[in-house]
Amino acid sequence: MIRLSVTPRFFAPALLLVASLLLTSCVTVTESRLTKKASPEKAVENYTQLGLGYLQRGRPDLARQRLQKALDIEEDYAPANDAMGLLWQTEGEFDLAEEYFRKAIRTDGSFTRARHNLGRLFSQTKEYASAESELKRASGDRYYDNRVGAMNDLALNFYRQNKIEQAIDTYGQTLRIAPYNAEALVNGSTLLFEAQRYEESLKYFDRFDRLVQREQAAHNAHSLWLGIKLLTIQQDTRRTIALATDLKRNFPDSVEYRLYQESLTGAN
Repeated sequence: MIRLSVTPRFFAPALLLVASLLLTSCVTVTESRLTKKASPEKAVENYTQLGLGYLQRGRPDLARQRLQKALDIEEDYAPANDAMGLLWQTEGEFDLAEEYFRKAIRTDGSFTRARHNLGRLFSQTKEYASAESELKRASGDRYYDNRVGAMNDLALNFYRQNKIEQAIDTYGQTLRIAPYNAEALVNGSTLLFEAQRYEESLKYFDRFDRLVQREQAAHNAHSLWLGIKLLTIQQDTRRTIALATDLKRNFPDSVEYRLYQESLTGAN
């Protein structure tokens, strides 16, 4: 039977699942004569989608050209201003990013995606109180198509402020809407583990592990180490060995594997 120490000095850093900067769905970049011949309303939409597509592909130069074309047609088009804010954010020009996000919100108060992006920007620049305000409003929009993402970002912002119980509660809210959201399951399980609420933590981990078994998610070093600690506490030797084997095979150079090895040494 494996003996493993799970004292606090072996805890892995929490909340390692970081969402990507772009909140838009995958955009196919297809530019044709239809863009040029379209009505002004359709053209501004097309150029905005093209700009987002180029931004997702790591071509900010081409993205800027298309987004500027959209704004030349309609300077108050909220999605184009929001996309331009994302562009500036990726380039580290945070003041300009904020300016464009705010313009998108000002021109269309119902455009929640811009408010979500503004909240994420504030979290990135460590303006946590401002981030909390924007992310609460975004996650409170019941019709927002990325409400789950806004809730996860709000939970992460709570964590960064050391508001652990609020972070745990917010991940719980996420999971009431999306019971198999991988980010909320792993991060929520991590925080519950560190709060020594092991049974609750295991419930979230088991749900995530079912996603892995269905090939709907994948373990990383952090989630494997989390599972090893939880299952050791439960004295589930079979599953502990399986997770430890995966950690050694797939992440032999990770901090988590080093911590696992140290825990074995400490138990002797």
